[in-house]
Amino acid sequence: MPRFRLYTDGYLMEQSDNASRGKVFEEFAYKQKPEIAISPDRMTVDVVIPDIPLYADVFELLAEAGVVYGIDTAVVRDINSQLLHGDRMEKSYVVARGREPAHGQDGELILRSARPQDIILSSDELVSVDYRIYKQKQLALAEKDQPIAMIISPTAGKEGMDVCGRVLPAKNGRDVELELGRKVYKDGKKVISRIDGLVEYGKVRGVIHLNVSPVYLVPEDVDFTTGNIDFPGSVIVKGSIKAGFEVRAKNEVVATTIRGRVIAGGGVMARQGIIGGQEAADIYSEGSVYAKFIHKAKIITNEGVYVKKSIMNSEIYAEKEIVVDGVPGSIIGGKVFSVEGISAKIYGSEAYIKTDVAIFTSVKDVMDMRKMVAKRYETSKMLTKLETYLGNNKEILMRQSEQKRVMIDKLLIKREQLRKEIAALDNMIKETQSKLVLKNDSKIYVGRYAYPEVKFMIGGRFVLTKDKTSRGCYYFDDKSGEVEFDYG
Repeated sequence: MPRFRLYTDGYLMEQSDNASRGKVFEEFAYKQKPEIAISPDRMTVDVVIPDIPLYADVFELLAEAGVVYGIDTAVVRDINSQLLHGDRMEKSYVVARGREPAHGQDGELILRSARPQDIILSSDELVSVDYRIYKQKQLALAEKDQPIAMIISPTAGKEGMDVCGRVLPAKNGRDVELELGRKVYKDGKKVISRIDGLVEYGKVRGVIHLNVSPVYLVPEDVDFTTGNIDFPGSVIVKGSIKAGFEVRAKNEVVATTIRGRVIAGGGVMARQGIIGGQEAADIYSEGSVYAKFIHKAKIITNEGVYVKKSIMNSEIYAEKEIVVDGVPGSIIGGKVFSVEGISAKIYGSEAYIKTDVAIFTSVKDVMDMRKMVAKRYETSKMLTKLETYLGNNKEILMRQSEQKRVMIDKLLIKREQLRKEIAALDNMIKETQSKLVLKNDSKIYVGRYAYPEVKFMIGGRFVLTKDKTSRGCYYFDDKSGEVEFDYG
């Protein structure tokens, strides 16, 4: 009878045909080869180990299954060794992995930051830009002939491969889709601004729209929501500039109401009024100032001031004319200074509120004079206190202790410095006064009347009204050297 050669538990055995075969064949029936399991996407391969594994070379099994890429040879050798020696094994082992395709990165637009060493802002992070975004992200405002953005080129994709050796194609990155406005242009990988201003940025269906506007439109109030604004163009505020907040602009500033501080390289317009509260509204303008009314404000302009209704309790310095031509057309209280003339219908009020109206050759000289006078007053107060403390008796001073004499010597030096400072201020005040009294042909026009306690000053001379005057104008008379009134 033939003999059977059977492997059981890794040992070679022989058995005759008349032997008890049931046990041997039962054991043989449980011996199974490991299986190769390929994932549906062919990106991973597992070796599945049966409960009673039969030795087989896993490398050969992988080859039979068509696996040719990404084989972990160290793991396969270890499995083969465990199968051969009958070691305890895991249920399955990952023995091969494919390589996923690496798709290219799309191009980006990087907006220039005010602090580029700290912040890079990608176009992927923004849908639109407004002034608050500029502050939060510390973006740089556009400057003429300077880059506002950098274009980052897309990258090429790198193909992958599955475990069966099939190539997996990769997509290349897409270029940034840009639509440039008239105020910007592309120079290589940079976007350059033609003007100073605010970047207008929008992203619609993947297309980036980029331009620079010389005008920044604030659709609300300037307050805690927006913070202070400093813009290299014009600023239009649809609401109010609240008290305690500041708007700086290279060009014009327009707002409904101004209660805070404005510094403008161009003109300033308040569609309603310029209104102070506990603190005066503050305007510094290179261009003319326009408002419906002005109340409790300080305005300094290198051009004119034009008001529809009234100026009340304000301090105004204008290098050109000041005109209040509406209804009631009044200047009440405060101090109003001009170089090229002042025109209003009513000056002062029935309550006899003190009102100063003056024409000088230079408003700057008037402001300098007021500053110097104020400084001299404060310096004089300090000197008076010091002299009161020191007194005039040197013998008493010299009898003090050594420590106190050191302090007194310092105070004596300080007293001498204050005396010199006052003398210098007196000379400067005298020199400025000589400029202010120079002849000025400009006039102050009274459209209806002026109440008592209004001081009209021209060329350093003045008239203080004691009675209500009628229509006419104040002018400087060369013959008398005084301010005269011409009824007209």
